[in-house]
Amino acid sequence: MRRIVLFFVCTLSLLCVTLSCDRPRPIDPASLRGVPLETLQQMREDILARHPDGRLSSVETANVELLREQERRLENAWVFGEWRERHGARLIFRDDGTVSVGAREGEYDELGVYKFISPVQPAYESTWSIGYDQGGNPVVRIARRSGGDLIYPFGESRNRVYEQCGDLQTAVETGCYFTKSM
Repeated sequence: MRRIVLFFVCTLSLLCVTLSCDRPRPIDPASLRGVPLETLQQMREDILARHPDGRLSSVETANVELLREQERRLENAWVFGEWRERHGARLIFRDDGTVSVGAREGEYDELGVYKFISPVQPAYESTWSIGYDQGGNPVVRIARRSGGDLIYPFGESRNRVYEQCGDLQTAVETGCYFTKSM
């Protein structure tokens, strides 16, 4: 009797381990740092190839979206690096979708005059994503701690941009003008 129970317990354990190994796992965004564009495309195609009927699980759908987002970042590698504002604020875009938003000592009023504030707005870490406007120009969005987004529409240039806040439909310029540090 003990042998039969032991056999069923071992069989059940083996079945559980096998099923858990086949289940798709979410991709950790930090693991995509430094992965080449071709590898990301192959990873995405592998996920899609496993489902010729197009029915992906929620985890696989999230993984495909994350991989596509990372592909867009790498297709626009000119964004990576440090961007500076004329009054010292800075942005550092990284290839894994994180960004360092530097401290700000002031803000622009409605007339475009820079006013120093106290206390200084502290630096923080956030995430960024890239999309495109209706004209096909890249638009970078940074999530803000206070809610909403910082928006950077790169229409004319790839090395300078005016900052906006809000969303793409109701964006308002902040007066900050960032240039790419070389």
